[in-house]
Amino acid sequence: MSAGPPPRPRKLAVFGGGLGSLSAVFALTELPDWRERYDITVYQIGWRLGGKARSGRNLRAHARSEALGHHVWFGWYDNAFALARRVYAETRRAPGAPLATFKEAFKPCDTLLLGTGDRSSRAPPWKMHLPRADNLPGDGAPQPSVWHFAQTLLLWAIDCIPRLHPQFATWSAIVPRWPDSSRALWPALMRRASGQGVRAYDGFDPQSPDYDALLRRAAAAAHDEDAPQTSRQRRAWAQPLTHCGEHSLRTLVGLGARDSHPQFTTMVDLALAIVRGILHDGLDRAGFSAIDDQDLRDWLRRHGAAEASLASSVVVGLYADHMSYESGDVARPVAAAGAMLRAALRRYLAFSGALYYTPAAGLGEVLFAPLYRLLRDRGVAFRFFHKLKRLCPAPDGATVSAAIVGRQIELAPGVEEYEPLLKVKGLPCWPSRPLYSQIVLGDDPVIQAIDFEATESPEVEEVALRAGVDFDDIILAIPPPALGGVARELAARDPRWGELLDRTHSIAAMGAQLWLSPTWAQLLGAPAPAGAGELPGTELPRWFNLSTAAPYEGWPREHWPGAIASLSGPRPDRAADGSREPVRDIAETWLKSHPRALWPEATLAGADEFNWELLLDPQGRAGEHRLAAQHCWSTQNASDRQIVTLPGDPRHRLAAGDSGFRNLWLAGDWVGGGIELACAEGAVITGLQAARALSGEAIVIHGERDGVDLE
Repeated sequence: MSAGPPPRPRKLAVFGGGLGSLSAVFALTELPDWRERYDITVYQIGWRLGGKARSGRNLRAHARSEALGHHVWFGWYDNAFALARRVYAETRRAPGAPLATFKEAFKPCDTLLLGTGDRSSRAPPWKMHLPRADNLPGDGAPQPSVWHFAQTLLLWAIDCIPRLHPQFATWSAIVPRWPDSSRALWPALMRRASGQGVRAYDGFDPQSPDYDALLRRAAAAAHDEDAPQTSRQRRAWAQPLTHCGEHSLRTLVGLGARDSHPQFTTMVDLALAIVRGILHDGLDRAGFSAIDDQDLRDWLRRHGAAEASLASSVVVGLYADHMSYESGDVARPVAAAGAMLRAALRRYLAFSGALYYTPAAGLGEVLFAPLYRLLRDRGVAFRFFHKLKRLCPAPDGATVSAAIVGRQIELAPGVEEYEPLLKVKGLPCWPSRPLYSQIVLGDDPVIQAIDFEATESPEVEEVALRAGVDFDDIILAIPPPALGGVARELAARDPRWGELLDRTHSIAAMGAQLWLSPTWAQLLGAPAPAGAGELPGTELPRWFNLSTAAPYEGWPREHWPGAIASLSGPRPDRAADGSREPVRDIAETWLKSHPRALWPEATLAGADEFNWELLLDPQGRAGEHRLAAQHCWSTQNASDRQIVTLPGDPRHRLAAGDSGFRNLWLAGDWVGGGIELACAEGAVITGLQAARALSGEAIVIHGERDGVDLE
């Protein structure tokens, strides 16, 4: 008896072209037998990939790269960098080709410039510099456990405290100045630790104390042969040290330490508050997600952080970097404590290579163009100008039976498939507008006025994709702000979808990309120490140096930019009267108010006013009118709104493999079960989780869970 025909590959429809969906498709096409298992089609609204990280070349402005958002990747983004490195390793551009290697495409940076957030302060921003690690992001280095973070912070604080005041540089000078009650309690904590089998405090004599020897011995015990082994022992070892750090810091602050070392004192205070919080709330056993129902600053305050520390540049900079503001209002910072703390500790204590990396040009050409070409060459189909309108559950509610799609354009005669890329100086790029020559009536001004990336854009045809015919499985990678109509029927079947749509918070973003004639070093009056940073309290609190993009743009020699700056921030939701200040006016206000905070040499001689002549304008306009030659943008479409994680939000999210429908999988930084924070790493993790759930393969995802003690 002859065998029947082999089973056909399962048809996978992917909706959305951001990092979440593309990382899922990349992982699936890494499987050795993927062609026998899957037939993959990506449906994308508009003409380009990239989601909120997309960029495009403006052919009407010297092919400059125009982006939406803040494209800074931190060194702890292990999965995102592993994807990027794998793409560059496989594409193998010819030597001498533009951006031929990963190291050419992503530039390492070791210094962050962090402002205070105090508009009245004349203090310069803090230059936070962290030495570079020997490895590279994407190497797969394991993330430290929650306990390891606590131990690292505690030992660092104990090492730093004697350096905070020149007159009290030893523990023997500091401890006697504690309150008597605090000093009397300390030996009891040491005896309790000894009772748990911790040997670090053995031999301490409170009648003849040698505090410096005691602290040296206790710190060394974390790594010697008598190191605490169990969770109970580790906590018992930490409690006397935490008590010592807390009362010593309080003593030194009372003696003026914060005045002489404000940043140093702040960091020690925050480190001790985090350690106390981890120990008190049992996060070493429960993980950071256990405190996602609280705001980070409230949690730090509850565990003893000083108000001055909570208002410091490092804390307010975290909120600014993630634009974690309720309704986009910078006066209302709020963030789920566990998600934000996890990201902060990984950012500063668990990075690989450099602290962060900036793309050498727009992420469109640095990542999404080569990733698109790689996936297409592997056999993935792409359908541009297809927007998802509705998902329809089957009558039994177990699966999705249909996907209603709007086809936005007709291709021009002779064009079989839309080709989305063009080359600028030999570099494949996405254009900032569609390539109209491939579209029917593409030369019509009416067609060219359409925003094809908008959900409400017109369409030429509505198409019903049917389960079992056009698809077997779906990966949905469109964020909840754009799913109101798409997922309405899903929510009617599964109330968790209603909760997801109602409890996913998002904000609009805005920004300005500026091309300036001087170099960045000339604007500073010194070599550039930082490639990115935050200036909280300003209208556009995030910035990064994109000057490396200039050689890949099409500027003539007489208008060559010396520096390119990207500024961005949250755009508050509409006022009661529906008005919104134009972004160009907001950028003008920023440049009038804050230029010296970023560029000390960008003002007119003898004044604080920005020198408008520094802005590059081939048309030669005067004063603030030169802003018309810059790229001022805001996110108008629902799919471009940035997800923010407010307290309590994570509990309402759905995991990549838990949509409630057997053939529906989820990807994107809005999906639960990852790091619960909007960033490139969060999107890639959920994409890998979707691929793992769909395929059943043991796909390794670094850092997707907190390392916790299981005792």
